[in-house]
Amino acid sequence: MKNHKTRGALVLTFLAVLVCSDSYGQRNNSLPTNEELLAMAPEGVTVFPDLAYREGHEAWKLDLAMPTTMTEDPLPVIVYLHGGGWTQGDKRGQGIGTVLNYATEGFVGVSVNYRLDVDKKACIEDAKCAIRWLRAHAEQYNMDPDRIGAAGNSAGAHLALMLALCDPSAGLEGDGPYQEFSSAVQSAHCSSTPIMPRFGRGKAAGRDVKQIQPMTYVRADAPPLYFIHGAQDTRKAPITYMDAFAEAMREAGAKDFTYQRHDDAGHGVYVQYLQTARPARTAFFGRTLMEYP
Repeated sequence: MKNHKTRGALVLTFLAVLVCSDSYGQRNNSLPTNEELLAMAPEGVTVFPDLAYREGHEAWKLDLAMPTTMTEDPLPVIVYLHGGGWTQGDKRGQGIGTVLNYATEGFVGVSVNYRLDVDKKACIEDAKCAIRWLRAHAEQYNMDPDRIGAAGNSAGAHLALMLALCDPSAGLEGDGPYQEFSSAVQSAHCSSTPIMPRFGRGKAAGRDVKQIQPMTYVRADAPPLYFIHGAQDTRKAPITYMDAFAEAMREAGAKDFTYQRHDDAGHGVYVQYLQTARPARTAFFGRTLMEYP
């Protein structure tokens, strides 16, 4: 058993690696193993690595971190979906430190993998299946099924937003298990969000691209949403689409919609403004999941 100082050093070492890594994904040799992830857990946090939310594919796994001391009431959940252009990245990369930290603040933190280098519809279906799995196992891990939030950057932000906006009528639930449970989340925090992603070439070509675009699902009764975006992001997640989406949501009458727009930032806006963006995200989830009626 490693002592507290050793555990803290491991956390700082891995966080330094992850922050300096490419925002679109991490090299395999920079990712913590299960044993290293367990050692990274802060005092008072229990980690369950590589839980399968569906059988049949290596990608269908999640890491779950929760307070070790059981509470009388179930805890709110924050799900992190990694970025990587829907083709790379890993649940042990960007976001894993955040997930561990959320568990120290009274949340159950979850980091999710999903299939990569497939059509984006499959990525959405995987994210939805993971949320359904959480609800199916809510009692086992002391989770409140009515207080689940999602967060992500870039492609992960797109997935988090789709979880917040798309009900079963969107046709994006997929063929995964636990269909009797909802895949909806109660709030979402999204940074550098691709609002108008397109299907790639090959077998994905010709499908209804509107099905995977958040603009299709603009609605007044959307759950609380928070966006941070850089005005200089003109290629990976063009600011013009984010501006148009924000305007559409406001015109629709969305009641809890925050849009933090930074004129001097690009696609890496969250890291550039980390000192203010991180506490703002925590405060948003605290308000919408711990205090929201």
